[in-house]
Amino acid sequence: MSIPHDQYLRIGAIARRTGLSAKALRLYEARGLLMPCAHTPAGYRLYGPAALQRLARIVLLKRLGFTLAQIARLLARDEQAASGLLAERIAVLERELGQRARTLHALRAVQQRVDPASPLTTDELLETLSMSNTIEAPTGEDEREALRRRADTMGAYFTEEEHAGFRQRAESLGEAGMARAQQDWATLIGEVRAAMASGVAADSTEGQALGRRWHALVGAFTGGDPAIARKLREAYAAQPQVAAEQGMDPAMFGWARNAMAAAGLPLS
Repeated sequence: MSIPHDQYLRIGAIARRTGLSAKALRLYEARGLLMPCAHTPAGYRLYGPAALQRLARIVLLKRLGFTLAQIARLLARDEQAASGLLAERIAVLERELGQRARTLHALRAVQQRVDPASPLTTDELLETLSMSNTIEAPTGEDEREALRRRADTMGAYFTEEEHAGFRQRAESLGEAGMARAQQDWATLIGEVRAAMASGVAADSTEGQALGRRWHALVGAFTGGDPAIARKLREAYAAQPQVAAEQGMDPAMFGWARNAMAAAGLPLS
């Protein structure tokens, strides 16, 4: 049964109605999550009621924190996969709630030590807070969204088994370990960038030391599997904007590979 033409909406109309960007809608289509019901003679996408209902489900699942790769599995009506994905999401939220509860407890404890008659200066307050080792800096929502976006973009390059390996390694590290790993990468990227800007040769003693650290972090992320490391390199090459968001570029990748080679480390 055909849908009346007046029930079709073009991508711009959907973007205005939902607040989503046309770029996001095209990404959903590229990932196979949302398909137009028809096209105009000029090639414009047209969406009907069924597509709009599916889009509402995509938006709901994203608000609940699922990645696009996970949403695809949920929309496929795979009940076994859905149960596992729900368990993963619940576990993440429980960890976040636990961290927030500990942070709230620590802040209240600091507040009780502050004398209302002698308010602390900003510097004194920050020093008091820094002395409380129970306060954990939560990952900001912007950072979490950036991580989800990178995962969505890079996800198509890896198999479900490889994704499971990533999740297992992340769970073994825990939230604090993941935060340290991200900080280790950010620190190393900054040091490599500075070395390159200073003209440090990749095969120098300093360059080889940086290469060994690079190799170790890649190994930790990939589980030491050279095939996955190769896929990761290819994915970054195909999605340079993802690498750029983290301060990396083809020149840096080349320098790091030369440094690892000079240090006698195996390359994928």
